[in-house]
Amino acid sequence: MEVSSLIVQMYLTFLRVAESGSFSKASKILFISPVSVMKQINALENQLGIKLLNRSPHGTSLTLAGQRLYTGISVILHESNDMLEQVKHIDNTEKAEIKVGASIMRPGTPLMNIWQKHNAALQSYKFRIVLFSDDDVTLDSPSTQLGTNLDCIVGPCDSQGWYDHYNVLKLGMDPFRLAIPQNHPLVDKKELTFTDLRGQTLVLPPRNASPVLDKMTTDLENNHSDINIIHTFNFYNTDVFNRYANSRDLLLTRDTWRNLNPLMKTVKVKWNYASPYGVIYSKSPSQKLQSFIQKIQTILLA
Repeated sequence: MEVSSLIVQMYLTFLRVAESGSFSKASKILFISPVSVMKQINALENQLGIKLLNRSPHGTSLTLAGQRLYTGISVILHESNDMLEQVKHIDNTEKAEIKVGASIMRPGTPLMNIWQKHNAALQSYKFRIVLFSDDDVTLDSPSTQLGTNLDCIVGPCDSQGWYDHYNVLKLGMDPFRLAIPQNHPLVDKKELTFTDLRGQTLVLPPRNASPVLDKMTTDLENNHSDINIIHTFNFYNTDVFNRYANSRDLLLTRDTWRNLNPLMKTVKVKWNYASPYGVIYSKSPSQKLQSFIQKIQTILLA
């Protein structure tokens, strides 16, 4: 089993324990031993660096952090299930199939919204959701499966490397927010200002990889030098959010990722920074996919 699959399994095991109230009851639901359940919970707590469950001879109960994690995971699963249900209810008879990549950070929701609103115009196509891992994302590619197992991926598209290797159809702009650890003094703020950010450390994705992020970094350095800026080595995956959930740093995030990590609170900032998102696909798309993209372009221009 891959590392990403193990992480997903730990979260699902945590849900079962939270709902059943004991390791033994959860083990019966999951068809594994209570010891295996306990090991997965311990591994999850060690990875996050946070105690999620109170243990007693009578069973388990959620800590405050555990309650927030449970609520957040439930929201993410609900949104994912909604998307899959939408796809299942589409009539797939004799329609051109579009394989849409979906991950935790790139669930394809913007394309699903277009589908729902303009179903009549897109009735000759059907979707097949193909899961991929956010661990595959690099500065050059959102996934090595793009163009083979995947026709397209929908999500942030501000990497210059992606434009060099793929076509991108922009769908809109996604406002940048800040993800704040629960133990941070600013966590109770409903909206942050540059005054609030004085002396704080902001974590941004890699430099020299995105013109949008480079412009933002330059503006912050020139006009807000009292804010400390550091950069990650690679584009984000869920591990990055887990890493900074226990720090004193503020992680740059997007409005669409507001429910990604329940251990961090996503807060609006009084700035105008935003990033494009859209459909990413091969430089040499099939006729089927090219026709589909043209349909989407027509819809956007209408």
